[in-house]
Amino acid sequence: MKMADRKFKKAIVFALILTMLMPLGSMAASSTEDEAAPAETSDAAASEENSEETEEKETKEDKNKLPEKITDEQAIALDTCEKAGENDKFILYADGENDRWGVYVKASKNYWWSSPINVEAEDIPMNEDGSLMKSAKRKQIGSSAAIKIGDLRQEKRTESPAPVYSTKANSVKYKVENGGIAVNYKYNSQGVEFTMHVVLEEDDVYVYVDTSEINEKNISTVDGKVLTKLQLCPAFGAIAAQKDDGSVNEGYMIVPDGSGAVIQYNNGKQSYSEYTQQVYGRDYTAVPLNAPRVTEQAYLPMVASVNGNKGFVAIVSDGDTNVYAKAKVSMQDNQVYNNCYFEFETKSQDSFFMSGDNSNKINVFEKDGIKTPRFGIKYFLMDKDTDINYADCAEVYRNYLIKEKGLTAKTQANTSDFYVDFFGGVLKQTSILGIPFDLKTEITGFEQAGEIMSKLKDKGVDTAVVNYNNWTNNEIKRKVSTSASPSGTLGGSSDFEDFIETSGLQVFPSINNFTMASSSWGYTTFSNSATRISNAYSRQVSYSPAFGVAMSGVSPALIAPDTYVKIFDEMIEDYKDEGLTRIGFGDYTTKLVSDFSKKNTSSRYDTAKKIVEGLTKAKNEVGSVIADGANSYVIPCVDQIVNVPVYSSGFNVTDFDIPFYQMVVHGYVPYATKAINASSNTGETFMLALAAGSGIHYDMTYAPASTLQDTDFDDLYYSNYEGWVDMAAKQYNIAKELLTGVSDMTISKYERSEDGNVITTTYSKDGKNVVVEIDKANATAKVDGKTIDLAGAIEGGAEG
Repeated sequence: MKMADRKFKKAIVFALILTMLMPLGSMAASSTEDEAAPAETSDAAASEENSEETEEKETKEDKNKLPEKITDEQAIALDTCEKAGENDKFILYADGENDRWGVYVKASKNYWWSSPINVEAEDIPMNEDGSLMKSAKRKQIGSSAAIKIGDLRQEKRTESPAPVYSTKANSVKYKVENGGIAVNYKYNSQGVEFTMHVVLEEDDVYVYVDTSEINEKNISTVDGKVLTKLQLCPAFGAIAAQKDDGSVNEGYMIVPDGSGAVIQYNNGKQSYSEYTQQVYGRDYTAVPLNAPRVTEQAYLPMVASVNGNKGFVAIVSDGDTNVYAKAKVSMQDNQVYNNCYFEFETKSQDSFFMSGDNSNKINVFEKDGIKTPRFGIKYFLMDKDTDINYADCAEVYRNYLIKEKGLTAKTQANTSDFYVDFFGGVLKQTSILGIPFDLKTEITGFEQAGEIMSKLKDKGVDTAVVNYNNWTNNEIKRKVSTSASPSGTLGGSSDFEDFIETSGLQVFPSINNFTMASSSWGYTTFSNSATRISNAYSRQVSYSPAFGVAMSGVSPALIAPDTYVKIFDEMIEDYKDEGLTRIGFGDYTTKLVSDFSKKNTSSRYDTAKKIVEGLTKAKNEVGSVIADGANSYVIPCVDQIVNVPVYSSGFNVTDFDIPFYQMVVHGYVPYATKAINASSNTGETFMLALAAGSGIHYDMTYAPASTLQDTDFDDLYYSNYEGWVDMAAKQYNIAKELLTGVSDMTISKYERSEDGNVITTTYSKDGKNVVVEIDKANATAKVDGKTIDLAGAIEGGAEG
């Protein structure tokens, strides 16, 4: 008996010791915080990974240990759940004990949760042996937030390899206030504290964190830590692989890659990496050590998830200039949910080698405070009597642009334009008496451009939008160019004026002041260059096509965003003086940069503001603005968009492409594809352009390809007009017949056959619908009961 008592006492003592050692973050989410930080024994993310590795696998028999599943109604009836707010459309609930919040939609009677309410009870097997999700993974999915930390210690200088979820925080406190929820997170080991707000708006649920409420306790470069990434509600609206009755959950997610891409639920691609893409592309201020992967850009800060007649569109309304769109399918990352979400970047980072030693790589993080004032997501909750179509999600995004960003319709009824990019002049190395020098060389002069357009007009191209590049002396010489003076190399002012006044043409003289190869009056490659985090000037290097490493030589300077204001002002003033009414700014509408100089610091958020202000001023004072591609914040500011892709990057986890971007802007801003003759499959690109309601676009030069060799235009080897005029005209005439009648309509439905060969696009306005069907396999199009043969406009015919 005494032996049994001793064993019992030992068990009690052991249990007490375990309780004392238990991290506070593993207590209830609403537990009171212990102000004393626990001793830091290891990185929280690493310890979380280790716990997963050491945790014993749960088997089919372990289902008996799981809690019972609950319904939405039971979830809001829990003692831990309280009503936090209400408006005409929604009721907001807070459950601090379980670290989640939920929304009830009055009209549809649907519920939405920040994380799955049955994640702890989920019994879907992970594989054939019946193994279930591990406990640590369930806790991650049940978290309402997650962070990544940059370790500033000299021997570390690394970012935490995995997110640290709110279940690892020392304290998570829910507070109901002002008809919403404020959730305070304290990560003692990471030295970070912040507050997330959840509020109901007229049409959406708004989740945000103000930078003023983020506290980084020690940002010392000696032993500090900084917040580098932030995830808000990473499992919002996550859909399990199966329903409770065991049937498969069917649906899809939309991601903003290129034109747009669809990831179907449970697509069996768990062996591939999850979808991750930086919205608006990489920060060009940081210069990669090796050539970046060539992908399409994500132009819209959105993701969507649709499960039959229920779905949501999530839009980053704040912090969109520093965010990654992410998505994963069931069985990826050892979990059973399909979900899409965002990860904000709060601090930028860069890498460089010390003293040219390629083995001594140094990572550096952005200094001082967080530059973006707020990180916010708006969740638009959808429901219909029928299944939700891709175009329904696009309508949500379009309405967001209209209501909150001032988008207005610039399209006109019954119009169809041909689009062409001309390239004026370039520097080409030559020599006289053995002395090498760079000579300004005519590639497409103004009179030559007129000749090309005349030949196109003879073949039926009666209206066209012309984006004219490299037409001033300074731009040809790769210097900053703000003067609207046509280069004499291309024919001078008289020829230029004759060309831009040609009947049927809208000529946009564009100047691209993104980089400069050498200094000019008022602009130098030092004082007007962007600075990297490492304090080095940002030079836009070229990479070896064979090995992907930076090539030697002097590289162009990246122009500092603070200089944009001066460039915009000078260009606008000179265009006005010259009587020009159309303008373009090249890469400014797609490429986003920072400047980490001490004097003129500019975050990507600041840069985007400068660009929007400059474009708005140009529109108000000059006239029409063309965008060479357009990030979301640019769309309301411009009158034409060219180089809109009809493909995505083709990431392995995605299933097929859709023209989601085109669905958003059609009927509001005229747009054209990327150059069809630049495509490796011109026929398919042409047919996809028709299916997306897109204008036909070509790159054209007058000079032969041999003249372009060893110049900045050598990648335009395909563009000599002589080989493309006939096909371009044929394609335009077909597009004109198919799409003229829908130019001011919105896309209300987009359907594709299972094999992707037949695409049906429905256009709508004022109760009228027009249906256009493209059959890629047979190279035909149908509209208003009429069938059009496309084979004659495709290189190689129907097999093109």
